[in-house]
Amino acid sequence: MLPLTLIRRPLTPSQADAIIRRAWIVPTCFYVIGVAAALVLAALIALGFPALGLSHGLAIVCILLVAFIPAAVAYARAPSRSPRVTATTSRQEQRTVTELLITGDTTFARSRAAGIAWGLSGIAISLIPLAFSSSTKNGFLMSLGTGFFIIYLLVKVPEVYFPREHGAHVQMIVLVPDGFAIAEKDFVPRIETVAWSYIVGMGETIKGATAIHCTKDDEDGVLWLRFSDPGLSYVAIERLIDYFASNPRRRRVLGTETGVDVVRALLRGQDPNA
Repeated sequence: MLPLTLIRRPLTPSQADAIIRRAWIVPTCFYVIGVAAALVLAALIALGFPALGLSHGLAIVCILLVAFIPAAVAYARAPSRSPRVTATTSRQEQRTVTELLITGDTTFARSRAAGIAWGLSGIAISLIPLAFSSSTKNGFLMSLGTGFFIIYLLVKVPEVYFPREHGAHVQMIVLVPDGFAIAEKDFVPRIETVAWSYIVGMGETIKGATAIHCTKDDEDGVLWLRFSDPGLSYVAIERLIDYFASNPRRRRVLGTETGVDVVRALLRGQDPNA
């Protein structure tokens, strides 16, 4: 998540979770600044200062405050949403392969994308009267360009303004008996799988990147992964990785549908053998 990328010092999984739980502070601060700016602009207009530029500034601030509400709510609620754990079966080289998927929060991704799209479009629309005030030509060109751009997006890629659940770009963690992989839905289908046998443990998170300590051929290494908006805690990820890295006999359950219950128990901090 964005708050983690802004912190340069190493964070333990519990510290990263604490920051994510406080992610609501970031949109709240922006909203406080926005409301304060709106009040200042309204006061200046009421005092008789030149109102044209101030009124447009007030309109832009108000549009931003309204349009970015979905994104702000998404950031505030993201830590409380549990990920989905599902099993998928496919045919590979004349054999049936079952994979477990931990799917990120689609509500977060959709709300954030819609908020940004509507906010930027609202700013462009609010600038049209300001362009007309400078000259009719500028206003006409601004109106034409903004209208064409918005209509094009609505016709060609309507999911920009009205994101669908199946079209949202959310992160997935793919679990198989050999290892796990991080995938972006409809963006990067699969990256190289990290083998359980090579994993030593999960390390600290620095600027949004989490270290996975590995060893191969008696050589130690670090693999950096970005868990962007998965909707689960870093402590849960560490618990999941440590369990399967240290229990080779339990990895085979990841190739069966019963592994869904095991993974869910680990994510919730429950006994997977119960």
